Amino acid sequence: MARYDPKEQIGVNAVQKIVLKELGWIFREQPLVDMGIDAHIELVQDEPTGKLVALQIKTGPSHFVEREDAYVFRGSLTHLEYWINHSLPVILVAHFDEENETYWVLVDEGKVRRAGKSWTIAIPKENKLGKKTRAALAKVFAGSPAQNRMRRLAIDASLMRHVKAGMKVSVELEDWVNKGLRRGNVTVYVYDKYGRETLSKEWFQYYMHRPMKELVETLFPWSVASIDVDFYDENCEDNQDIYSVVSRMADHDNGFEYESAGEKEIYPYKNDSGEVDCYRLQLRLNQLGRAFLLVSDYLEGAE
Repeated sequence: MARYDPKEQIGVNAVQKIVLKELGWIFREQPLVDMGIDAHIELVQDEPTGKLVALQIKTGPSHFVEREDAYVFRGSLTHLEYWINHSLPVILVAHFDEENETYWVLVDEGKVRRAGKSWTIAIPKENKLGKKTRAALAKVFAGSPAQNRMRRLAIDASLMRHVKAGMKVSVELEDWVNKGLRRGNVTVYVYDKYGRETLSKEWFQYYMHRPMKELVETLFPWSVASIDVDFYDENCEDNQDIYSVVSRMADHDNGFEYESAGEKEIYPYKNDSGEVDCYRLQLRLNQLGRAFLLVSDYLEGAE
């Protein structure tokens, strides 16, 4: 059965609107199939914190049994084990479009009732997603700085493995250059061995002014970022000879390592209406990324 369902997308869009407008946090939809993870939220406290939670969003009354004070969801044990053991805290969200109401609960072993091959969890009606429960929801992001850094690496493990396998991962970024607080869409693309592009994930990001290379390597701390040479060669508006800005490309561990002579080598491939600079940067593994994959393979028992 296809994953796409207009009804479910309505729920995703409704939750995104609440997160962005009422909570003021960052919402990142997960377009590719994930086992019951529809999006990530990043906590913002004056600026993005790097603290994330995962969301599973269910839309419509068919997913729930209504009680006086709660909506009860029943699921399979396979999904429960995945969510309980996920690298991020997982929030189950119930959206009812006709009533325009949205509720949430943390998927936690203490809130779950197991019954044979299934399980249930109650989503309290007092847990409406929005400003009134903002403080309670913010507590879900808790974790030490080390734990949150590890979580960020874990959710990008598939991208790291894609790069390690010799294939390309590229990031499209927008920069609204006339805004005091910089902002724009961040879109991650993966390429197969034939060079075919697939959207992997996307979100809207606010950030303090900083060089674009530094920003990307902060968002993806396992990477070394450089302009996507092939993409710029085909799409750069200024028709620059982009190869003149590449100081050295060298084979390294089934990928490449880029040595930059300066930030001036990272430049937009186009500008929309004098307002939005657009960049496309390719990600390659740095020492942290390679080390994380070694540890991850060991923990997962890979040969």
